[in-house]
Amino acid sequence: MTEPPAPAALDELWNVVYTSFRFPFLHAALRLKLFALLKERPGSTLDGIAAELGLETRAARVLMLGCSAFGLVRKDGDGYHNTPATDIVAGDPDDFMPVLIRYTHEMLYRPIGWLHESLVRNENLGLERELLAGSSATTLYELLGQDKDLEAVFTAMKEHQSRSVVEDLVGAVDFSPYRRVLEVGGGTGTNAIGFAEKWPHLRATVLEMPNTAELADAHIAEAGLSGRIDAVGADILRDEFPGSHDCVVFSRFLEIWSPEQARALIAKAYRALDPGGHLVIVACAQNDDETGPAHAAFMAAFLQTVASPEGAIHTPRDFEQWCAEAGFEPVDRQYPGRFDVILRARKPAAG
Repeated sequence: MTEPPAPAALDELWNVVYTSFRFPFLHAALRLKLFALLKERPGSTLDGIAAELGLETRAARVLMLGCSAFGLVRKDGDGYHNTPATDIVAGDPDDFMPVLIRYTHEMLYRPIGWLHESLVRNENLGLERELLAGSSATTLYELLGQDKDLEAVFTAMKEHQSRSVVEDLVGAVDFSPYRRVLEVGGGTGTNAIGFAEKWPHLRATVLEMPNTAELADAHIAEAGLSGRIDAVGADILRDEFPGSHDCVVFSRFLEIWSPEQARALIAKAYRALDPGGHLVIVACAQNDDETGPAHAAFMAAFLQTVASPEGAIHTPRDFEQWCAEAGFEPVDRQYPGRFDVILRARKPAAG
């Protein structure tokens, strides 16, 4: 006779099942401005909440039941209060966490439901079945060019992400020895601007797709750094990188490519560096034992279902191996923030 499952194990499974409901309650409460209301008027009652949010009583009861059951609000007597976590999203809607919640709802929540099919067929079926439905676009980036609302959500998230990455990067890596930095896949230049602002002697080049390079030029000009930062349009996979640099940076870029493509990009970085120059890789990476962290699993599912037909979340050991194959010597590995690893490697001085 089969032993009944332990209650704790069943509870754990139920928690996983309920997760699919927890996030929609979070998103709905944020969009309805419930948390902002409870920050301004803690202890509001159900009737008061319904009136302020413009909800019928039945709908308000559903909202507050879910938010209470999933720990998004705390009820004391007849009054409701934010938790410390939901107080974080009760203020400026353009802060990081509210932007992340909107981004997750608009770009990830429905597509990730196609994870099983995306794994079986090894294709971005979440993108195809959800985001591209009814559109003439064939890729995520074509879609963003057509859907300005979705582009705004995506751009807001990327800007927050870029600011976080550059803060970690300039805090963890001393760029003062470098004179010429090349950032491959540097987006609109957020990292390069951060480098130039902190180290006034440094010059930088952002290598990007031609249309993104134009956006980077405008961003760089707004920062008043056009004389020290160049944005160059190129086919990054096919073209050789411009040479005469003492540092090449890949920041949140190698994840979107296959192992073979990542190897080729690292080899091109080696050729672009002066002898003794450094390669700096910032990556969302999984642990070397491939068991986590959770953010790496999140990003891996995003790549598999939506973002990239070839990309993957690699391990730091993968990057170190590919650097060694290209001829680099290891320098160090750092974990400066919540999500990323920073690896540095050196081109031998003898060339």
